[in-house]
Amino acid sequence: MTNNGLYNEQELLEQIARGDESAFTQLVDAYWRKIYGHALAYSKSVPLAEELTQDTFIAIWVNRGKLSSIENFPGYLYTILRNKLINAVRRKLSTTPVENEPLEETRWRPDIQMEYRQTYDILLKGIEELPPARKKVFMMSRMEGKSYEQIGEELQISRNTVKEHIARALNFLRSYFAQHHDSLISCLLLGFLWPG
Repeated sequence: MTNNGLYNEQELLEQIARGDESAFTQLVDAYWRKIYGHALAYSKSVPLAEELTQDTFIAIWVNRGKLSSIENFPGYLYTILRNKLINAVRRKLSTTPVENEPLEETRWRPDIQMEYRQTYDILLKGIEELPPARKKVFMMSRMEGKSYEQIGEELQISRNTVKEHIARALNFLRSYFAQHHDSLISCLLLGFLWPG
């Protein structure tokens, strides 16, 4: 049995890849709380966390044909969530707050948006200080949402080399943020410093 209570996760993924809705329901039941918990921890908003969690599982179902070839499903799932979170933050940053918005949306006030923009600028400056090869790998992973395998194939390097570049880039950027920013919370909300 796996950590999520699934007896044979790979078999379940193959069933979902073939369009088995009951197998998909089983998978959602197994992972929903963990994905929702992560989404809530980083978004600090119940409605947004629910939306991100739903969107993550919708993406799994829409792209179910790929599931039988996924070796690390939890990692794949968290990567999708991270990308959904990044996109949600980008959408919020590009829109003007509406008057009388709900209380849970107050963190998108202009002053909060300014903090996000400043944080994002610091992140970009940190990325610019990475060695060229490491920067390329990091951008492909975090900005383009590519898997380690895709990056390795495109750059003709091993998966382990990709993983090492990402780990070192994340360590550097965490240190960079500690030196240039008082709080890591907005960086965490951007999702760029998530592992994997």
